[in-house]
Order: sequence, then C-alpha cells, then structure tokens
Amino acid sequence: MNEDSWAHNGDVRLRWERFPVKDANKRLLLVSGLSSPMVAYEEGFVAELNRRGFDVVRFDNRDAGRSTATEGGYKLTDMAADAFAVMDAADWPTAHVFGMSMGGMIVQQMGIDRAERLDSIVSVMSNTGNPDYGRPSEAAMEALMTPSPTEREAWLDHRVKVDQIWATPKGWSAEQSRAKGEAMFDYGVQPLQTAHQFNAIMASGRRDQELASVTTPTLVLHGDKDTLIHPSGGEHTAAVMPNTTHHVLDGMGHDLPAEYWSLIADHVASFVAESC
Repeated sequence: MNEDSWAHNGDVRLRWERFPVKDANKRLLLVSGLSSPMVAYEEGFVAELNRRGFDVVRFDNRDAGRSTATEGGYKLTDMAADAFAVMDAADWPTAHVFGMSMGGMIVQQMGIDRAERLDSIVSVMSNTGNPDYGRPSEAAMEALMTPSPTEREAWLDHRVKVDQIWATPKGWSAEQSRAKGEAMFDYGVQPLQTAHQFNAIMASGRRDQELASVTTPTLVLHGDKDTLIHPSGGEHTAAVMPNTTHHVLDGMGHDLPAEYWSLIADHVASFVAESC
C-alpha cells in the first residue's frame, strides 16, 4: 500500500509517493531521469526493493509528471534541493538515494551539496557531466534533440520510435514500450518542459572535481548496451569518486526493463549491506 503527498521547495511543488515496509530500517529515494514522471519507476521494481527491506519514496521532478511546471533557469543543484525537500516531507533525516540517467546526475549533486544526509548513492546509467565520457551515439543524440509531440497518440508513437534506439535490445518490443508509455502519459507528462531539465544539465557543467571529494559509499551501475549515455560515463564516474563499487550490467541499454529489476535490487541490497 502506498501513500502520496506533496513537498515544497520555495515555489516548486513536488508530488511524491511512499511505499512503506513495516519495521524497515532502510530508506531509499528514487530520483527520475529526463522528462520521466515518477511512474517510470514501475511498481514491480518498487516491490523488488520493498522485498529487500527498503522503505521507498519516488517523486516527480520539477517540470515532469504532476510537479510544478517552471519557467526554467535552474541547475542540477536546484533539483537536488527538490529531492532534499521530498526527504523532509517524508520526515527522512537521511536516505539512500538512487538515480537513473539525469537522476544519477541529481544524486551525485546531492552528495556534493549535502553528503551528511545521504547513507549511500546509487548512480545508474549516468555520467559526471564531463563531455569526454558517456557520449551518446549519433542516432541517440538526434532522437534526444527532437522535441516530443504533446498529443497522446503522437507522443506514444514518438516514444516507441526513440525508445528502440537506446532501450535494452534483447526482448524489446513496441507493444511493451507503448504500454509503459501509456501509463506514463495517462499519469501525466510535461513534454514542453523537458527542455528546461536538459538546460539544467548543460548549465551545471562538470562535477569531476567536486565528486572527487564525495566519500559517501557509491554504487555505479551501467548497461553495456547503452547508446544514450555510453558505458564510459559509468566507468568515469567510478574512477572519479573515491568510495565506489562499479558493476556493468550485461545486455542492458538505457532503460529499466522488468528482466533486470531483481538483479538491480540485489545489487543495491548487497551493496548497502556490505558498504553502509
């Protein structure tokens, strides 16, 4: 059973949802990627984390899902402050934080800004902002820079088309991609606001120097078939951060397919048990 509510960071209103576990002593905050509402972390994946003893919160970043649509002009440090506001609303003084893609960039920034509030960092298919590592393929870059339509069917058609470029190749199907897209769109998306999030990434620059001082235990996961953020992005993140465990996920692209849920949850649970 889940609970949902709202957090506030200044004028930004953030929708969040909690999936509690009785007597859990491990708190895990899920931070979403570019343009993704929190439901991109599907409940089946959350259930895998619950089964491993994590009390889980997911939320909509600003300019995504049902959270505030802004006028832009912010950076990743502002999005990190949003995530801390969600932790405050959940009454969590500290938490493990898990972020995919842009979410990985945000949790890295959380470690830079307020490491004392993080029990661990899990950075998944992400990079440090250094453009020499994790570069997208030509096709992935072209797809990334193509604006999404706003009408439902056109948005779904576009999602399926670009998803195939960077998704996990084995087992991918247009039907599954469209079904997840339908759940995301019907929950709420903000296609016109995605540019603000992308601009926040670009305006924030490299984090290499700051991350070299983050001693929070960090788990880096990256699929070896990722065409949107090349696996070198994960390799470099692990090389830069001083207290890092790095695992390459065989066959995985830039998505979170159901066949990897248990494996990823196992990695997170084992890492927390051994490192924290």
